[in-house]
Amino acid sequence: MLEVLITIVVIAISATALLGVFSAVVSRSADPMIEQQAIAIAEAYMEEIQLKSFEDPQGGETNGSEEGANRAQFDDVQDYNDASVDGAVEDQNGNPIAQLAAYTVTVTVGFEDLDTITDGINSLRIDISVNHPAIDPINLSGFRTNY
Repeated sequence: MLEVLITIVVIAISATALLGVFSAVVSRSADPMIEQQAIAIAEAYMEEIQLKSFEDPQGGETNGSEEGANRAQFDDVQDYNDASVDGAVEDQNGNPIAQLAAYTVTVTVGFEDLDTITDGINSLRIDISVNHPAIDPINLSGFRTNY
């Protein structure tokens, strides 16, 4: 009888330790998926921005979005250097994506001097940061040149 009691105590202690380890693993098991989703969001924004014209096709570049323009009307890279892009994840038409409400996106576009000959006027640096409460921010940087 004593052996059975000791066996039950040992099993209970072992089970408690194992459940503690499983609990820690399960609580962090979604982090890789959240990180992958954040990377996909950043890459989607980067691709959208880099596919736009370097300068405003209508002329009169403002280094930001034109007065009253929304994301669906952005026609050049510099339009994205605007506070209207920052915040909730949106599609290309500026509609929030409810399933990605926990993520926030920040976009910054600025001139970058890649060559001393051009003095930075022919290249733009695009910085995208995607945040989620469960992970460290995902930062993605790229360049768009005037080719």
